[in-house]
Amino acid sequence: MIKYDHEIIRLLKEIITMIYHLGGDVIMAQKICFIVSEDNIFEEKMIEFEYIKGMAFSQKQKNVLSFHKSIKELYEKNILEVSTKSNVDLGVKLSAFNLKLDGYYFESVFQSSKVFEGNRQYGFLMRYPPKEAKKYMNANPSGNLIAFQYKNKRYDLNPKSMFYDYLYIQALQQHPNISKQIIQYDIFTDIEYNYKKQVNC
Repeated sequence: MIKYDHEIIRLLKEIITMIYHLGGDVIMAQKICFIVSEDNIFEEKMIEFEYIKGMAFSQKQKNVLSFHKSIKELYEKNILEVSTKSNVDLGVKLSAFNLKLDGYYFESVFQSSKVFEGNRQYGFLMRYPPKEAKKYMNANPSGNLIAFQYKNKRYDLNPKSMFYDYLYIQALQQHPNISKQIIQYDIFTDIEYNYKKQVNC
């Protein structure tokens, strides 16, 4: 009979526990993908796919692959995940957490542009790293969002996502070497996008 060292057994137990927590439960989920139509106007399509619960980076990348697999069963088109979880370098660069606008991270600019009740705006967030800007905003609830303001110009909340889209286009125009590669793709996804909660896409 083989005798195992107690330390080895302890490490094995820790590894098994870690694998268990990383494994996650598989459920069926629905997310939106954005498809470029023949007249260059995008349309939103809800796609159901197998989703692995959990926060591990590797799990989210697996979810991207699963999401894309379900899309490809319906459409024979090139798909790009636009987020830090993308397995394509272009998709990572296009993430709001990496793309820059006027020298600042796009996500930070967007967060700093929010105007809340009482005309409260946190312009200083523009200089924060994107994760810190979003973290600060979540930790400091400021009432209802009433508008956006960027470069001293006010923007309405509606049409929905218009301001975010406008800012994103401005950022793309400042990075032609990146933006010109987008035309290779017909469908875009963001595994982090929650259509029930987020205004931006």
